[in-house]
Amino acid sequence: MIFRTLALLRSLQSAHHSMEDAQAKVQRACDYRWLRERFPGGTVLRLDNRLPDGTPAVAIVLPFTATPALRRGGEWPDNTEERESCHVEGAGACRAAGASSYRKLESLSQGVANGAMSVLKDAARFDYLVEHQALRLTWRRADHLPEAISRRLSHRPDRGEDAASRHGVFLLEVKVPGTGPQDSLSGDWLDKRLDQYRRLLPASSPR
Repeated sequence: MIFRTLALLRSLQSAHHSMEDAQAKVQRACDYRWLRERFPGGTVLRLDNRLPDGTPAVAIVLPFTATPALRRGGEWPDNTEERESCHVEGAGACRAAGASSYRKLESLSQGVANGAMSVLKDAARFDYLVEHQALRLTWRRADHLPEAISRRLSHRPDRGEDAASRHGVFLLEVKVPGTGPQDSLSGDWLDKRLDQYRRLLPASSPR
């Protein structure tokens, strides 16, 4: 395991990347995999959205029951009106929604298991979302949810309407470039959308 870990870090490093840079890259890949695994549970909220640079995008919303423990992780205000006016963007949005903050050894283990090329690709996908301001987390009371989200929660009895009424709901909005999925949402669809639009970036973009 030690030799495989060292081999992974050498693969991720270059002349201008430190050990810390390589570890941070593994962390971003882990964050992306967390998002990808939960993506099928999302709901298409808007088909006519756009990224800040004007790229057409689809707004996908992932709901999470906002338990007290989860709220403490994001230091949300106790007052509900103040809480609804707050939001978290970028990589912090995934962490506040429940993504684990991996310790160094755990992150490296993830990298060893998946290989350097897989880590680089997943980290680049996550970077695209962060750099294009495509991740945003908000908190909403159950009676303030969009209808499509309320319907989705009603089919989740273990974490559904009762829990949402007690704790509220976190809505993680992910703006995905391109048009909406032909079928149901999937991690593969997310991968393909991001890979296609990353290839469309100017050659000078650091990827």
